[in-house]
Amino acid sequence: MNEGDPVGRPPALYEDKDVRIVYLPPMTVAAACASGDGCEVKAGNMITRYVVESRLLSIKPDARSFGFDCSRDAAPIGTPSRMYEMWVSIPDAMEIPSPLVRREFHGGLYAAHALTNWDFRDWRLLGEWVRKSDTYASDWGAPRWASEETPVGQGLEETANYPEFIANGGRMEDMQLDLLFPITEKAQTV
Repeated sequence: MNEGDPVGRPPALYEDKDVRIVYLPPMTVAAACASGDGCEVKAGNMITRYVVESRLLSIKPDARSFGFDCSRDAAPIGTPSRMYEMWVSIPDAMEIPSPLVRREFHGGLYAAHALTNWDFRDWRLLGEWVRKSDTYASDWGAPRWASEETPVGQGLEETANYPEFIANGGRMEDMQLDLLFPITEKAQTV
């Protein structure tokens, strides 16, 4: 809940204290894509099944998971996705069964905000923060991975503390997400 707001609505604009700047390193990921109603859950279930059956967390206890709306025409903010891709980081040489595919994520800089009220309109607030920043510019659309199936360079949604989330049963009600908006540093003039 926001200070002074008993309903818990998001602020009109994010302040610098509301946004973290994070660098995601390059990584190999297993990717699952699903479409239609409940596509986020479908893609998530495919990744969870792979993680459990491959015993990934015993091999890679620092695994991370990301997802993003990958519709060619992204759904308006606040509406359900029509197509969703979910990733889990894996060791480079790990085998990936079909229908999952291997992706090489090149890494990059992101503006991050914890999604606390499951209000995906927070994407709009994060984008507005980037637009008004004196230090960072949007890097949305810049290719940070290669894919023939889905658009690249999107914002990502990271499941916070992914290994713990899976160890506790992977229940949606326990999920915590960080919104990750791709950014680049603006050239500083002296």
